[in-house]
Amino acid sequence: MQSTDIQAAAQALINRRQNKQVTGPLAPELRPATVEDALAIQQQLIVKMAQAGDSVAGWKCALPIEIDGLKDVPVIAPIFRNSVCTDSPCPIQLDQGVCKIEPEIAFRFARDLPHRPEPYSEQEIVAALSGAHLALELILSRYLDPDSVSYLEHLADCLFNQGLFVGPEITVEQAFSASEISFVLTGSPALSESRLDGKHPSVYPQLPLFWLVNYFSQKGIDIKAGQLVITSSYAGVIELAPEVTFRLQYEKYGEIGLRFEID
Repeated sequence: MQSTDIQAAAQALINRRQNKQVTGPLAPELRPATVEDALAIQQQLIVKMAQAGDSVAGWKCALPIEIDGLKDVPVIAPIFRNSVCTDSPCPIQLDQGVCKIEPEIAFRFARDLPHRPEPYSEQEIVAALSGAHLALELILSRYLDPDSVSYLEHLADCLFNQGLFVGPEITVEQAFSASEISFVLTGSPALSESRLDGKHPSVYPQLPLFWLVNYFSQKGIDIKAGQLVITSSYAGVIELAPEVTFRLQYEKYGEIGLRFEID
């Protein structure tokens, strides 16, 4: 893609965010054709969000995937500071009439990990962490028909992320052992108790974290102190009716109690 097309694509995606629009695909000339195009649009989105007064508070990631005939495709997207919430009620934009969330663990960095030629060891990455949190990724497709849009276009638009709720803190040791978590969801009004057997897609949540740090380092991107990283949902997408007060118990690790308000 030409630089002007990358800029225009990023601006179009920002307009959707700022105006809370859910529309069709990008114009044909603005659609990324390669992973590099999609990530270039993401980076330009970060620049333009910063110009508008927002910044990167963290990242969502997973281990690379194979999709549409492409191998080792990154699963990575910024989470912007103005979309991070720590208190109830939490603003959310409805997706097809419901609140969509994914239960995750968020790692928090205590210090910078600047990019460098040599890879970071797992020990160095662990030493840079201050802790972890129970967290909920807030999910939203900004496309009317998301199944008709390519993965690369979703990648450019930050992979369905609309925000992050950061819940109670847990230790890094607890997070590293959390391969499987049983969830209990309760709430009112009219929310029957449900139980979910959760399993991390990468077996352990720290494995995508380790990958992310060194992927970024190779790309010349720094991890900043205070940034949060989520590394995939334990139980897919959970749908909730709006204006419901709910509790999501993360087995022995704690619980998130929350009410969403429509943004």
